[in-house]
Amino acid sequence: MKETDSEMTFSRMMSKSKLEVPFPEFEDRVMGLIEKKLSRKLSINRDIKLSWLFFILGSAFGITVTVLLLRIKQPVLGMEIDKLTLPFLIIFSFLLLSHLDSLIDFYKRQKKLNETLTRTV
Repeated sequence: MKETDSEMTFSRMMSKSKLEVPFPEFEDRVMGLIEKKLSRKLSINRDIKLSWLFFILGSAFGITVTVLLLRIKQPVLGMEIDKLTLPFLIIFSFLLLSHLDSLIDFYKRQKKLNETLTRTV
């Protein structure tokens, strides 16, 4: 019997707490915004994965070129390979480290943003 009374009380409370929306399309707009955020999140995650893939492929290509440059003994464009190897290694190392740093930083920022969005939605 008590459960029936509590159910009736709960039902009355719920009927009084009806939410009045300010305009008719409010729910549709909110759901649309949620869908846009979700699709953008999925797109960014896909882009991050592609960025890592191309970073790894580019790094492997750069390392391969470096190894091949060290094995060539003939001059290229009239210059000795020994003179080209050091500048190439410096430029490649700088680009590798700077891109790795920016990719890790971007990944961390997106992870924080995703955690924030997950808490709010």
